[in-house]
Amino acid sequence: MPSTPIPALSVVVMTYNEEINLPRCLESVKGLGEEIFVLDSFSTDRTLDIARQFNARVEQHPFGSYVEQKKRLVDKAAHDWVFCIDADEYLSDELRKSILSVKAKNKFDGYFNNRRNKIGDRWINHGSWYPDRKIRLFDRRLVKITGQDPHDVMTPEKGARIGHLKGDLLHLADENFESRRQKNEKHSTRAAEALFNNGVKPSLFRQYIKPAARFFSSYFLRLGFLDGYYGWFVAKSEAQYVRMREEKLKVRRKKVELNKE
Repeated sequence: MPSTPIPALSVVVMTYNEEINLPRCLESVKGLGEEIFVLDSFSTDRTLDIARQFNARVEQHPFGSYVEQKKRLVDKAAHDWVFCIDADEYLSDELRKSILSVKAKNKFDGYFNNRRNKIGDRWINHGSWYPDRKIRLFDRRLVKITGQDPHDVMTPEKGARIGHLKGDLLHLADENFESRRQKNEKHSTRAAEALFNNGVKPSLFRQYIKPAARFFSSYFLRLGFLDGYYGWFVAKSEAQYVRMREEKLKVRRKKVELNKE
């Protein structure tokens, strides 16, 4: 398969009040692309000042949903090739070198990489959190943003060729266990609403079997137990997220039915 350079690359970041994380993120991608583009949801801290210190092009748009905002972010990039990174993520040295390498000699339409997640001061090495494979470097003409709020997914078009980048995308997932619980509460609400809007109906299977299956997969099948207590916590957190989502879907559906009576 012949190789050709990627003509130009936009590094794109979605932000809201990210003054703590953004410097680390932007420092790791400095010089990687021909532009850094930040789409902000009207931050009230120093996020915009920090972005401009890194010579980023900045626009603002109200936040509606994760999926729609990510689509908007990619669509507004100056170049067709984009690298998507969240403000609480940053590149390992190996991943940065891999991206620079394929920029010079590219054979694919997009690339996935492993994401390594961290709680507090502990990196997670197994379970559903590693390898957490994501497509982040891609040609937006051949990879589209899909998914269901709050989880966006980069989906290749039929026939698109997807390669693999060596190195980890490092993700500061949570400051502590409590912040993980708070994130579950927030995201499960959004996910339940998305399921409801898509016509999904609650069931005993969804409410009881799916959470148990999520725990079993993360802790046993994907070797989460090798991370000790943290592996158990991640697996339990994954199961709790599913259970909360399904319970909220059930409540949402019940309210609609009661209003019809």
